[in-house]
Amino acid sequence: MSSEPRPLFIYGTLCALPLLAWAMTGEITKIDEVRPLLRKAMVHGYKRCSLHGRDYPAAIQDTGSSVDGYLLAPQTTSQRRKLDDFEGETYKITQVMVTILDNDGQPTGDIVEADMYVWDQDLDTVSLEAPWDLDTFVRERLEDWLDLFEGIELVGDDIDD
Repeated sequence: MSSEPRPLFIYGTLCALPLLAWAMTGEITKIDEVRPLLRKAMVHGYKRCSLHGRDYPAAIQDTGSSVDGYLLAPQTTSQRRKLDDFEGETYKITQVMVTILDNDGQPTGDIVEADMYVWDQDLDTVSLEAPWDLDTFVRERLEDWLDLFEGIELVGDDIDD
């Protein structure tokens, strides 16, 4: 079994780099440490939706849709565990095929198998009509999230890093 953590496709609040930096390193200022681990990407067969009364999105299966985001390559199992802990039990880790995109958002031809956090709760909370928008989250809610998490660190066992 490989000790290298599986890549992860992210599509929601973790795409806000200060929040991703906090989740992986404990510091919102360490964006330059996480940015090199990201590649623009897309997953087909899923739809990103808003959730009623929540700031974060859900990805649900939808054959005709696709979700844009990033392929994230955590460097340590500790980083990956911190991300899994951040997402909690409302999502199911699901294997997906991720299409890598260039800087213009066009497919490069590279396809990578990765994990994705797929909504695993009641679909009544999902707003099928309302897409979730990262720019709106960053503009309206990110600062509140960062204030909420300040001083908290996710636990990731560093013994195998």
